[in-house]
Amino acid sequence: MSDDHNRGIIDATNRIVKVLLKRPAFKENVRSILNGVDPDNARELARTILWEDPEIVLSLMGALPSLANSMIRFLDEIILQVREKFPPELLHAFLEEIMKEFDGEAIRSIRDNISTMAQEGYFHYDPVSGKKGEGDD
Repeated sequence: MSDDHNRGIIDATNRIVKVLLKRPAFKENVRSILNGVDPDNARELARTILWEDPEIVLSLMGALPSLANSMIRFLDEIILQVREKFPPELLHAFLEEIMKEFDGEAIRSIRDNISTMAQEGYFHYDPVSGKKGEGDD
């Protein structure tokens, strides 16, 4: 495998983070940023991005597969590593507390809207099964 294989933004971020994680000030900054995440303003941000510059939304939608796949693989690896390295007793209590913090109403809304879009024929391919939707050849 060549050295330049998969040298993209995720690879660059990984190499930078490996160095930065050795610095206590960086970790403190990350904690500070994570404590400042404000989900209540996410919808307003989405509306701003969508209606202030619709072109950027099309760019984001075009990048969505790469962005989503990066997050999916990141989360998959986190779950694999955590399951291997942490005792189940610790994980049960910790994950139960985390799950209580998820926005169930927003998750239901996403599920319902995706289900409606699927019923209306917006999606013609299932990435999990690899199958085309009904009526597609």
